[in-house]
Amino acid sequence: MNIRLLNKKTEIDTINKFMPFSVSANDLPGHTFCAVSKDEIIALAGLRLMEGDICCIDSMATNKNFESTIRNEALDCLTKELLQLAKKLGFKKVFAYTIEDCIVDRALKHGFNLTAQKIIIKELK
Repeated sequence: MNIRLLNKKTEIDTINKFMPFSVSANDLPGHTFCAVSKDEIIALAGLRLMEGDICCIDSMATNKNFESTIRNEALDCLTKELLQLAKKLGFKKVFAYTIEDCIVDRALKHGFNLTAQKIIIKELK
């Protein structure tokens, strides 16, 4: 398994086959990486840069054509890669949000702290 930057322009159709919703290249963070095996994308995740000393792990998705153990390994490798990148870029904190318990478990394994934050959203019409 290799970790590399996703080529958003040429690989967007491929990742839209397994994303939970359709995305454009502009929707993904600038630093989006993918885990690849034999030129097939297993998973992807991105680092969304923000103001100040905080950034966000974003757009985590997996290709269901791979077994769950391989997808989990890919997400762990991507998480490590993004955490190293965030540190290299000088960020002091990384956050992510999810409704998936397995993502929370992975984050705790990588040293994240679970907070009691609430996410609020307003749809703009």
